[in-house]
Amino acid sequence: MNIQDRDRKYLWTRAGSKCSYDHGGQKCNAKLLTYVNGRLTATGDECCIVGETLKDARYKDAFPERFTYYNLLLMCKEHHKLIDSDPNTYNVKMLHEMKDRHEAAVEQETKKDNYTPPVRANDDEIVKAVK
Repeated sequence: MNIQDRDRKYLWTRAGSKCSYDHGGQKCNAKLLTYVNGRLTATGDECCIVGETLKDARYKDAFPERFTYYNLLLMCKEHHKLIDSDPNTYNVKMLHEMKDRHEAAVEQETKKDNYTPPVRANDDEIVKAVK
C-alpha cells in the first residue's frame, strides 16, 4: 500500500492511535501503539474502505483516492478481518460513518480538561539517540 506520510499521520492522529471499530453497540478502542522490548511499535492496520485490488472487499475500479486519508480506516487486526469478511454489512457508507463517529469521539476526548499526554518510556534512550 502506497500511503503518503501526511495521510498516514493524519489517519493515526485523528483516530487517536486506536481501533475505529464501532458497530452494533460494540466499540473496540484498542490502543494500536505499544512498547515491545522498549520500542514503540504500531500494531494496527491501515485499512482501505474501498478495496485496493479486485479481490479485496468493496473494490471499485478507477477510484483515485484509494490511498488517501479519506479512504483509510485504522483498525486492530481482529476488526480489520471482520469488516473485510462481510462487505455487505460493512459497506463503504457504513465504514465512513464508523470512522466519523470514532474520530469525533477522539476529538471530544482530547478536549477534556483532564487530558494527560501519555508517559513515554525510555526518555533517556531517546535523548541519547538524538545527540
